[in-house]
Amino acid sequence: MFWSKQSSFIEKVYFLVLAGFIAFPVVDYILRNKLPIPILSSLWDDLLLAGGLLLVGLRLLFGDPRRRTGLTKPIFVLTLIGVAYLVLDLTSWSENIEGFRAIFQFMFVFFIAFYLNDRPENTKALLSLAVFIGTLLAVHGIYQWVFKVPMPGRWVDSGEAGGTRAFSIIGSPNALGSYLAFLVPISLGLFMQEKPWPKKLLFLGAAVIMAGCLVFTGSRGAWLAFAGAMGIIGVFYDRRILIVGIIAAVLAVAFVPYVNQRVTYLFSPEYMSKSTASGRVSRWFDAYDQMRNNPLFGAGMGHYGGAVAKRNYNVTYTDNYYLKTMAEMGLLGLTMFLWLILKTLKEGYTAMKSLGSSNFKFMATGMLAGLTAIVLHNAVENIFELPFLNTYFWLVAGLLMALPFNAAKAGGGLDA
Repeated sequence: MFWSKQSSFIEKVYFLVLAGFIAFPVVDYILRNKLPIPILSSLWDDLLLAGGLLLVGLRLLFGDPRRRTGLTKPIFVLTLIGVAYLVLDLTSWSENIEGFRAIFQFMFVFFIAFYLNDRPENTKALLSLAVFIGTLLAVHGIYQWVFKVPMPGRWVDSGEAGGTRAFSIIGSPNALGSYLAFLVPISLGLFMQEKPWPKKLLFLGAAVIMAGCLVFTGSRGAWLAFAGAMGIIGVFYDRRILIVGIIAAVLAVAFVPYVNQRVTYLFSPEYMSKSTASGRVSRWFDAYDQMRNNPLFGAGMGHYGGAVAKRNYNVTYTDNYYLKTMAEMGLLGLTMFLWLILKTLKEGYTAMKSLGSSNFKFMATGMLAGLTAIVLHNAVENIFELPFLNTYFWLVAGLLMALPFNAAKAGGGLDA
């Protein structure tokens, strides 16, 4: 049973709403590709979000969750800036609305996770479900790599050796890599938290499978984001993590041919030439040039460097969500967005530290490392452009910041 036997009916409803967000990649894939249902296939996540926010509103009005979060102010200030941008530009209303939704909609999942979960055992159950789904997709991705399943797009440069990268049902190796870089630390945190060895081995095995698939995605950005996240956690939590991570990275580059090829090609003259001519580096400079046309407010939401701009204006992806934000919302929007992201990591770190030496701290450390991986990967990819990854980020951020309140309420460690 996922939830506690003591859970009330309404708590079970809360849990099912949160589990719906956890199952996002699978549900979305099925509804859009296998069982397309008119309207529901494209609006199911909007309906789930609306229902979750309705429950949050009812709880704040009639309940007493006894908790506050430091993210309320930056989220609402940034949202108000977005609304102001809409009002200031009425010439392309539909594109602006679409761009606004892509940027702001999933942030509000944070409040659903923060206010609708009171039990740390439910947090553990939700994270376990996420790891289970991630492991299944990782097994699928490994199968694709082993049997050379054709990729849906051109994800390997013509100058590189090899021609296969794992993508699973996600469709993009880079997106799958980010998803796994996010989940591996969470699985390791659950491994450290568990006491019975059979359960510990399950989470450790899941982490190994997902890490293996992460390698086979060939996503250098996800590799670096994962390494950076584990390094940062190692510095602030346990230096042994940092040492083991450095040794593992060196061994992977030295002795795993696929990793060696992908990494060494990154520093080759051919890659640098292509990247500066028409690749990632070139698009970064283009985003900077776009910002210079309107430094304070940018080109407008949905007008540059993302999925909305690609659909409506045939503008290529910036491959850096922060530069995409700068091009679309100017220096003002970028500053406020970075404030929100850094505040999220700071609040997450504070939540982790406040757990002291309790059993919850392992789980919190894994969650914080996963969030950090997404933040870092956004520097070389438009990760927040993907609804399910955007949702996962804010969902886990909410669960993490609610954990100290839930732990205090529980009055002890989790039952294994």
